[in-house]
Amino acid sequence: MQYDLAVRAVDKLTAVYGTQYTIGSSTNVLYVNTGPSDDWAMGGAGIPYAYTLELRDTGKYGFELPADQIIPNNLETWEAIKVVAEDVMAMYQVYQVKAKDRVSFDVLVKLYNERSDVYDFWTEPRNIDFTTDVMVPPAFKKTFVDVLNAFNMEYHIKIDNVQHEIELSRRDIAPPLAPKKALQRSPGTPRYSLDWTSYSDLPAIYEFVNEIAATYPNLVTVTSTGQSYLGNDMPILKISTGGSGKNAIFAEGGIHAREWISPAFVTWLIRELVENYAAHPQYVDNIDWYIMPVLNPDGYTYTFSPTGDRLWRKNRAPNSGVCVGTDLNRLASGCSDDWAKSGSMSPLEDQDKLLDEALSVVKVQALQMKRCLDKRKLMDALKHASTMLGELRTSLLSPKSYYELYMAICDELQHLEMYLLDEFQNGRKVADLYELVQYAGNIIPRLYLLVTVGVVYIKTNEQSRRDILRDLVEMCRGVQHPLRGLFLRNYLLQCTRNLLPDLAENDPLATESYGNVRDAVDFIQLNFSEMNKLWVRMAYQGHSRDKERRERERQELRLLVGTNLVRLAQLDSVDVELYKKVVLPGILEQVVSCRDALAQEYLMECIIQVFPDEVHLDTLHTYLKACAELHTDVKVHVILVALVERLAAYGQRQQALGQPPIPPHIPLFDIFSDQIGNIAQARPEMPSENLVSLQVSLISLAFRCYPEKINLVDKVLESTLVALDKIAVEKVDFDSALGKELNRLLRMPISHYNSLVTLLQLPHFGQVLQRLDFNGRKSVALHLVNNALDNETYITTQEHVDAVLNMLAPLICDQPDQVLTGQDAEDFAEEQNLMARMIHLLAAEETDLDQQYRMLTSARKQFGAGGARRIPFTLPPLIYEAFKLARKYFDVRQEDELWEKKCEKIFTFCHQCIAALVKAELAELPLRLFLQGALAASQIIFGTHETLAYEFISQAFTLYEEEISDSKAQFAALTLMAASLEKLDCFSEENSAPVRSKCALLASALLRKPDQCRALILVSNLFWSSTTKELEGKPMRDGKKVLECLRKAGKVATECLDPGVQAQLIVELINVYVHFFHQGNQHITVTHINELISKVRQDLLPQLENSDEKELIERHLGASCEMLRHRRDNPSTTSDAPSYQGIILD
Repeated sequence: MQYDLAVRAVDKLTAVYGTQYTIGSSTNVLYVNTGPSDDWAMGGAGIPYAYTLELRDTGKYGFELPADQIIPNNLETWEAIKVVAEDVMAMYQVYQVKAKDRVSFDVLVKLYNERSDVYDFWTEPRNIDFTTDVMVPPAFKKTFVDVLNAFNMEYHIKIDNVQHEIELSRRDIAPPLAPKKALQRSPGTPRYSLDWTSYSDLPAIYEFVNEIAATYPNLVTVTSTGQSYLGNDMPILKISTGGSGKNAIFAEGGIHAREWISPAFVTWLIRELVENYAAHPQYVDNIDWYIMPVLNPDGYTYTFSPTGDRLWRKNRAPNSGVCVGTDLNRLASGCSDDWAKSGSMSPLEDQDKLLDEALSVVKVQALQMKRCLDKRKLMDALKHASTMLGELRTSLLSPKSYYELYMAICDELQHLEMYLLDEFQNGRKVADLYELVQYAGNIIPRLYLLVTVGVVYIKTNEQSRRDILRDLVEMCRGVQHPLRGLFLRNYLLQCTRNLLPDLAENDPLATESYGNVRDAVDFIQLNFSEMNKLWVRMAYQGHSRDKERRERERQELRLLVGTNLVRLAQLDSVDVELYKKVVLPGILEQVVSCRDALAQEYLMECIIQVFPDEVHLDTLHTYLKACAELHTDVKVHVILVALVERLAAYGQRQQALGQPPIPPHIPLFDIFSDQIGNIAQARPEMPSENLVSLQVSLISLAFRCYPEKINLVDKVLESTLVALDKIAVEKVDFDSALGKELNRLLRMPISHYNSLVTLLQLPHFGQVLQRLDFNGRKSVALHLVNNALDNETYITTQEHVDAVLNMLAPLICDQPDQVLTGQDAEDFAEEQNLMARMIHLLAAEETDLDQQYRMLTSARKQFGAGGARRIPFTLPPLIYEAFKLARKYFDVRQEDELWEKKCEKIFTFCHQCIAALVKAELAELPLRLFLQGALAASQIIFGTHETLAYEFISQAFTLYEEEISDSKAQFAALTLMAASLEKLDCFSEENSAPVRSKCALLASALLRKPDQCRALILVSNLFWSSTTKELEGKPMRDGKKVLECLRKAGKVATECLDPGVQAQLIVELINVYVHFFHQGNQHITVTHINELISKVRQDLLPQLENSDEKELIERHLGASCEMLRHRRDNPSTTSDAPSYQGIILD
């Protein structure tokens, strides 16, 4: 569409003026993408348009016409503009389309989603068999119809000429007002400030804009789009007769400051459209014009200034460094290394295009080369090869794209190499060709061909190997461009990888001309040295603003340099001595002397990875000494950590093979420890977290190579403390980088040993732990607890308990540096539950019960300091452990004469712990523990166990009366107390009777009637099932008291006003009566049971409405009656079984 428009514009110019015009790129007529001015017009000014047209004239300087050609140029350009305007107003048509199936509908939707820039959908596609209206431009009518026919869509033309319909709708619009009288000017001056017989400066142009806007306010609107860098206004004119829905044309001039003809024409166009409106009203009635006279006002003004530059092209905004101005058509500064190139360095989106162009040349020349080789025209083949290699001279490709081009060319060069090898093996002379290719015109093709021919020379003449290799590596110095030089030397290295003289110096085959391993090492080291220099040089070429890009490109190229070290490591004849005396010193000399952080860090890591472990062990001192001499920006800790990991893994492999991890004569740990200290001293600016990271690697080394030497781990912890003292760090923020490294350091021994007891053998562990802030210490403490629980690590002595609990202090009690607000309740509960589980790991040897008691008392002191929030979690497990200990003393009573006194002390200890919970204003928990204490005391028979049990039970009753007021809590507590009393068998009748009576009294005192009823039922069991010392374990069976309790319960039930509640309680009471009747209580008769059943059936159930509650009661009563019916109809044959005859169930 754009090309067709350009053709029509040029045809019109040719027809009118008979001049030849051209169509093409941005230097001619058509320019598909005019760059940032397009972006600004569409995005900044909000002007949508479908295509752009750029008109240019080469002029005297390529950018200026003589002044007497301004008006003729404007007239010619106006003819081209009218073609554009006519195209904008061309006959658009509206098609009504209907998709008949899913496939055609999907096509319509795709056009709507992806081609809305061409096709204007007046109604969006909705579904199959629904019509859609689409306005189609003239240039796309045929394409659109072809698509409709291809997918069998129904269609017809709804509007044949959209522009005609628009014109009809505008008939009633009033014509523009007559122009106002021109502004008064001094005699002898033209109508406007411009006369287009000379070039005008910026003030004159802006005065013209204001004049014409004031003269024709009904047609011209001026809006400021903002200001330029130097504060010049940037006005834009809209020329329109009003209305909406019209197409628009955007015109701008002066994007390049030196091209004066551009603003001259744009201002002339403004006058032509406005003043000659009557001559061509269709251009303004049907089109909205947006015109910006000067897009680059600062640069335009600079070209007019006596102190300016007539050839200036860019704007005047400063860039980074000393460069001023940006080419608005390219957004490039044009400074520094970009000078003398086409615009700026190729952007990423142009890389594919540039690469494709280069690969096309390679493909063509490679084909010609191979054809020549097939015809045995070697010289012609070499010419094509040279042309192909000439593509590697480019500076426009990124390293990635250059690599693709390089690989494509290398693949083609293999054909040349194979041909030459065949030819020279058949008798042709290589030496002549080796000399001949050195006369190639350009150095890049010359050296690639030289390497290729030299490789063939070596393969066909073994005795020339040493000299040819030396010659090639020296001649490659001719290319000093970093990118081109790196790839050239990489080609040399790849081609010679199997040709290096890898023979020992004393090998008989290592002749002077063939060479030996020393020659191979010298060759690679020289190539490595030169490649590293080229690689480093990349960092210092170009503008500082491109530093990040250059560093990224250097990262992409690092493997080329590192390949040299790989080749060195692959030489079989390099032994430990040669590596120690020649190879490593040569590499380190180059690495240290280059003083480039990126190169040093990569190459030092490369040394670690490519050479064997055995040589690292023998050259540790040399390597570590070089580490201390590296650039201050090098992350030395990363290098050392990598080396330690490598050697630690080696030690593990050796150990798995049954050999010593590290040779005894190599004090590996001490070497690393000393050198790390030296490096830290030599680099006072090293971040503290990096220092700790090194200590982490040392601990890893100790674990893997010296697993039995726990003192080495403690030595690392001590060194860490010393390092922290040197930098005056007292407390470390857990969230800081140092805090994270310190946390990792402390976790490593925990996870490795999986034993808290083993950690206690590290005296400095706790001291390092104390350097962390509260959050850090708590995190490590949680890790300790989880590790102990997962591995079931038991703590067996009081000393160990004290030490472990000191480490876990952040979980046991409040800390001075702790923030007491904002802690999540669930997280806190989870932490304390872990501590509660931890208490069960305090277990002395089975035979040392006294030790266990001391451990519990010691733990009690520390846990007791936890405060009211923590002791509900931590004291109960201590109490239960004490109960277990008392039982153990009872089990070994024959072996310990003092066991009774020890049991008394234990129960006193438990009583004190429970009392602490009471002081913390807790009620239900200590009540349960008092009851549990009474039960425990009753089961361990010793002198004062009844007194202790009575004390515990009485404390429970006191706590109930004084602290528990909630009715539900009272009922639950009373249930527990009644159940506990039923199980106690150590009380005499003197102690038991008051407690039973107290229970019955408390049951009667409950607030809610249903609770009273059910509590009395529970208490009735105390008079039936409980026992005393006098009964010697036999149940009491006081049937009369049982009946009294049940009658009280029945009376309370009948006092309930709700018949549903009353019925439910009496049904429950029926079951209790039946229970005691079946147990043989002579005071309970069939009459009692019948009365209750009758009361429910006749008195209560009829009062209830049909509901789920009534159904539940009836089902409950029915189940009870069914049980009674079964017992009545199937009487027991035992003599003492009660008789159910007389039970009335129907």
